[in-house]
Amino acid sequence: MSLQTLRRYEVHLWSWCLDDDSLCGEAGEALLNEAERARSSRFMTALLRQRFTAARARLRSLLGAYLGRDPRSLVFVENEFGKPRLVDRPDIHFSLSHSQDQALLAVSEGLEVGADLEGMRSADHLGLARRYFHPNEVAAIERHADPRAAFFQIWTLKEAVVKALGTGLSLPLDEFEVSIAGARPEMVIPPTGSPPEWWLYLASGDYCRALAAPADGAVGLIHRTV
Repeated sequence: MSLQTLRRYEVHLWSWCLDDDSLCGEAGEALLNEAERARSSRFMTALLRQRFTAARARLRSLLGAYLGRDPRSLVFVENEFGKPRLVDRPDIHFSLSHSQDQALLAVSEGLEVGADLEGMRSADHLGLARRYFHPNEVAAIERHADPRAAFFQIWTLKEAVVKALGTGLSLPLDEFEVSIAGARPEMVIPPTGSPPEWWLYLASGDYCRALAAPADGAVGLIHRTV
């Protein structure tokens, strides 16, 4: 795999199971730097430590393969909100998300991208939506045939947008609006100061998977598995 496999306005979406990843143990730990190993040690259970190691090591492994470099040589820097970037390749954009034993990684060249993954579970979906979402999104959830599914779909889309912008939760989720009413999700009201046009992607089942990128045209999506 090389960087040339990435094309402009194209996103590669990787998905895998953390518990089945060959990098969940010592092989993964060997790819991490000291700070990553220290962060892993702070998780309360062995399972959570293994999943963090697998996610972070696989991120390094995949990015290293794209760049034709040793994964251990990659150096990351974070902005003030925690969004990571490669120090010497700021044109390579990526977004990692994991929920329970599942992981998702979006990679692109020259196109900011955000990815979010959430397992469908019991939650006070209406209460959370009324507290955090745009009023039009709340209304859409309330009238949906499956309000819980609608909540998670909108939630993952909004989280993906925030990740693409790299602003964290400093951007209130009720200041922009997404819609799941059509065949494809749409940005109805973009975040203040962001580009007006957005490309959104959504897939749902036991897990909701969402991608977001500020783009004024079609974006190619390539699905890959580890």
